[in-house]
Amino acid sequence: RYSLVVGFGATLSAVVVGLVLGVLSGLAPRWLDGILARAIEVLMAFPEFLVALVVIAITGPGEAGIIVAVAFAALPAYARVARVETLIVKRAGYVRSARALGVPALATVVRHIVPGTLGPLVVMATIGVGTAIVSAAGLSFLGLGPKPPTPEWGVILSEGRNFLGTAWWIAVFPGLTITATVIATNTVGRWLREHTAGRRE
Repeated sequence: RYSLVVGFGATLSAVVVGLVLGVLSGLAPRWLDGILARAIEVLMAFPEFLVALVVIAITGPGEAGIIVAVAFAALPAYARVARVETLIVKRAGYVRSARALGVPALATVVRHIVPGTLGPLVVMATIGVGTAIVSAAGLSFLGLGPKPPTPEWGVILSEGRNFLGTAWWIAVFPGLTITATVIATNTVGRWLREHTAGRRE
């Protein structure tokens, strides 16, 4: 439960903040959009786990620190997708019609642009939950997360490696559970992506 809370919490936080930044970037003037886009690309140039390590070194270890670190590391990918989708949706006919009818800009964004951007982000987030769980477990394994005896998969793996010769199951079964969880979330995410792509076609 602890690992799942961290994985889902970090993914949800990254999606929400990434959606806001992506929509703002897509609707901003060209010069501001260029600055935000370059900043997102710079962050995406670094591995997510490395970014998470830097963030958790600043925020400090613990449950809240891991969620913030993993969310910040995943944030650029969601922001980039949200920006691209915003650039596409804002040129759609129904958005232009809403503006021509005098619908306020904020209402247009909330009613039309944000819903049109959410679909790809939800599919992406389904796959991203597995990555968030692995990243959180890796940080906990390195001792940057919760401390024993917290029942977290990374902590259990870290403790179990000292007993591989006498009690191998302490480390093996949490590892298998992480693998099964990641495979399950990726399978659901790929099915959603294919289903969404089929509907768009």
